[in-house]
Amino acid sequence: MKSRMGVRAAVALSSGALAVLAFHGTASAAPAPPGGGSWDHTWSGAAGDFKVYVKEYGDVISVCDTKKDGKSPTVWVGPGSTTRYKFTVPGGTGSCATKSASLGGKYNLPEGQKFTVTACSWGCGAKPFVNDH
Repeated sequence: MKSRMGVRAAVALSSGALAVLAFHGTASAAPAPPGGGSWDHTWSGAAGDFKVYVKEYGDVISVCDTKKDGKSPTVWVGPGSTTRYKFTVPGGTGSCATKSASLGGKYNLPEGQKFTVTACSWGCGAKPFVNDH
């Protein structure tokens, strides 16, 4: 039978090792592309504060907060300078928000039309795309 002191030491060591691993994984993790799969268009904010992902099939637009700066990226989607819808990424660094045609209504973008996705946090970036599939 093992001594209680030996068992406590083993538990303390393994708990400490798990805590270090868990902290290391959280601290160094960058947001992964949401939803997996391939994206038709991706770009980052000039200040490195957000990343935008666009998948034309399904009208999927995802944005991730990539900088620990206390600001949440806001996104506007619309034809030209008109806003069809907008959303903000909640939750801080490493969090993402996604809108898609599966939500219906304004999120179902008409085919063959040119849209611009504008994202802003500290800086702004805008990219147009033609929703052709």
